Amino acid sequence: MSIESFYEYPAGVALSRFLEGLRLGRLIASKCSACNHMIIPPRAYCLKCYRPIKEYQIIGEEGRIVTYTRSLINIEGKPANPPVTWVFVKFEGVDGGLLHVLDSTINPQIGMRVRPVFREQRIGSILDIKWFTAV
Repeated sequence: MSIESFYEYPAGVALSRFLEGLRLGRLIASKCSACNHMIIPPRAYCLKCYRPIKEYQIIGEEGRIVTYTRSLINIEGKPANPPVTWVFVKFEGVDGGLLHVLDSTINPQIGMRVRPVFREQRIGSILDIKWFTAV
């Protein structure tokens, strides 16, 4: 027995900017014009001074792995061979970060410099990033 469920989540202004950036092969962060705080994924309000954010900025693609884990199950819930390596990547001068997969040929290390590899065909989804790879 299965229960079907329809669920739709609106991205909103800030996340829509981020997803449009991904479609164009760019990483977009929000930037507070009051205190200059930047964060990725973007937010509609500053987490430091609580003011509305109306400014968005392309950031450099190079980041660093701050933590990682390996999974024996892929995103579809099936056995993964090789295991999937999930990395949390932070970018210099920007709070927050991105959780994504690492190229399966790369052996991860904390502090490793990485960059996203974008798919050729992009639709405005986090999956427009195929994976992160070593710099």
